Amino acid sequence: MVISMMMSNNNQMETRKKIRKRPRKKFRQPIILLALVLSSVALIMSAIVGISQINFKSVKTNSASVVIPKLAGGNEKAQLPDQIPTEAEPDSESTQPSKNNHEPQNSKDSPAGTNEPSNAPKAAQPKVAYLTFDDGPSKYTDDIVAILNEHGIHATFFVIGNQIKGYEGSIKAASEQGNYIGLHSMTHNKKILYNSGSSANFLKEFKKVQGMVEDITGTAPWLIRAPYGSKPQIGKEFRNDIVKAGFKMWDWTIDSKDWKYTGKPDKIMQEVKRQVHRDVEVILMHEKEQTVETLPQIIQYLTDKGYAFAVYKPEQHFSVNFAGDSRL
Repeated sequence: MVISMMMSNNNQMETRKKIRKRPRKKFRQPIILLALVLSSVALIMSAIVGISQINFKSVKTNSASVVIPKLAGGNEKAQLPDQIPTEAEPDSESTQPSKNNHEPQNSKDSPAGTNEPSNAPKAAQPKVAYLTFDDGPSKYTDDIVAILNEHGIHATFFVIGNQIKGYEGSIKAASEQGNYIGLHSMTHNKKILYNSGSSANFLKEFKKVQGMVEDITGTAPWLIRAPYGSKPQIGKEFRNDIVKAGFKMWDWTIDSKDWKYTGKPDKIMQEVKRQVHRDVEVILMHEKEQTVETLPQIIQYLTDKGYAFAVYKPEQHFSVNFAGDSRL
């Protein structure tokens, strides 16, 4: 009986061992698979971490994808150009001819009493007009400067020394606003300036007015305009003396005749229209009421004709004198 009970107990123990072993054998393969899966996931995560150190942002256009790297650290942002050229859109700046590059035009013969600018800047883009005003300063100086300012342009003023007193502020303001102050003698007196046949009085007056303008503007101008023009008053020897004194001298290509047509601005306009035809024009005007009245129309007409406006600059000097003397 005891032996029988022992055998029964042994059988029960064997049965329990078999039961314990079966689950282990049954679940061994899934555990291995799970381990492999976890290992693969770990490898994939490691790879993702490595790749994430180089992070790219892809920006797509209609024709291509432009890749811009984000900088490490994170706050800086890469900027796209305003327009990304594609193969179908060639770079217009490098491959297309410029629409503003006009060939210089040949000027026609000058009418009597005018001359062609010698060594004048060629009007590669727009044609160029220099507005010049004689016989100031005057009560019209500020009005003329105001009109110029309204149109965003500048001009050249040839002043008479005996008229400066009381208008120092007008000269200074005109200069500070970008206009050039040139010289037009002290007296504008034909007898004093020319009748002796010598350049002595002429140069004495221009040196004096030069000093007056320098006191006002801080700059000594060297551009002069001879009263009544250089022809026929100023001959070769006279010009030699002007050159030795260091002055440059401008006449004009267009006489607006505003000095003649008092109260007739339409006549002044007709003169300008009749004479305008060169690539570079130097237009003679005066500080007069009819000039102030006509000036906006003149500016508009020249603009419509394709002219840009320039002010005299010593470093860009070119010759405009009736004798065609390139030294002046």
